[in-house]
Amino acid sequence: MFEILKRMLLEFQDRPILPVTRRDISFPILKGKATVITGMRRTGKTSFCFQKMQELLDAGLDKTQLLYLNFEDDRLFGFKLEDCQSIFDAYYSLYPDHRKKECYFFFDEIQNVDNWERFVRRILDTTDIHVILTGSSAKLLTSEIATAMRGRSISKEILPFSFAEFLRCRGVFETIPAHLSDDDIAHLRHEIGNYFQTGGFPEIYRYDDIATRVEILQEYSDMVVLKDVVERHKISNLTALRYLLAALYNSNAQKFSVSNFWKVLNKGIQVPCSKNDLFTFMNHLEEAYLIFRTELHAYSQKARMVNPDKVYLIDIGLVKAMVENPTANKGWLLENLVYLHLRRRKFEIGYYNTRDNREVDFYACNKLNRKKILLQVTWSLHAVETYKREIPSLLLAGQELGIDQLFVITWDEEKKLEGGISVIPIWKFLIDAW
Repeated sequence: MFEILKRMLLEFQDRPILPVTRRDISFPILKGKATVITGMRRTGKTSFCFQKMQELLDAGLDKTQLLYLNFEDDRLFGFKLEDCQSIFDAYYSLYPDHRKKECYFFFDEIQNVDNWERFVRRILDTTDIHVILTGSSAKLLTSEIATAMRGRSISKEILPFSFAEFLRCRGVFETIPAHLSDDDIAHLRHEIGNYFQTGGFPEIYRYDDIATRVEILQEYSDMVVLKDVVERHKISNLTALRYLLAALYNSNAQKFSVSNFWKVLNKGIQVPCSKNDLFTFMNHLEEAYLIFRTELHAYSQKARMVNPDKVYLIDIGLVKAMVENPTANKGWLLENLVYLHLRRRKFEIGYYNTRDNREVDFYACNKLNRKKILLQVTWSLHAVETYKREIPSLLLAGQELGIDQLFVITWDEEKKLEGGISVIPIWKFLIDAW
């Protein structure tokens, strides 16, 4: 194993670090803590590590101070905890002077080594090495890798490309200008249409053919469900799981009641499944980062428990690839984009019902500065019935909660309304120009 590791380490040193699209995400490195990169498969966790490597090199670090191992490599098949010392031995045999230098060890798919956390904790306790971990497999999800470190790690969540990252990948803007010209706005309005069609998974931008993109996204969904749900949890009732997933893809961001779906499943289409199993399936899908749930914002625990959650998906391009009519339900896809943007910006997210039971799509509280905002999402406010539905409920919710930051996110409308409500087009909202 010693010689294999030396060869792999030298191969990494000889390979150039390929350029990647820069992510607008900070990469935390804290002394004494491992950095865990979390997220669904294919969202770019490994590329994010390569971005950090390049940043370190640009800052003057010698490449030999970087170690990268992918434990999915077939040469490391059967790698065990007792083999971990060989990593030190191989590395320091090549670079003995680095024992006294600051080094960075990147471990991809670390979960393939049983009891790996003991080795990582030893590194943190006895060396000045910074450890960065990623993983996505049926054996252990990245969220569980963070849990396994028991307070000795800091996590960073990777979602598919944001709109700003999409623009960078497309070569439109490396950085969004602080002051937008008319040409800039025209580009943004054009590109939001492309982003709305494609979504944010990095790999699919390599392909111009829509059918190829759809096939790839469908494979992503199948892979996550098979590997991270069915295999790792030994799910036997595949029929019920498939019906549940189809219902979630077509949920339109409405309140999703597992109990109601259970009735449809058992009595309507007569697919036997217990209600508890459906709740468990939902948990598994959320653990795999395929879905996200938001609950009612209420001070009463009972109210939160009795009201169903709203469900959002990891990527609107993935949703379009999985539903029968990808051009339908534009309002829901718009709402899904808003949810993902709020999540990227570290907001705690829920929905709100006023005292007379009018719904507001998002109550959001920033985890860092505790800023609170209320948002409605609708494709357009032009229809009178839409205006009457969205605006009074938003104003009432603001009064009840004492929140004056009120927004309506639309496809391409912008204006100020009564009560200080700001109507913002989605392209402007997604570049934080609000």
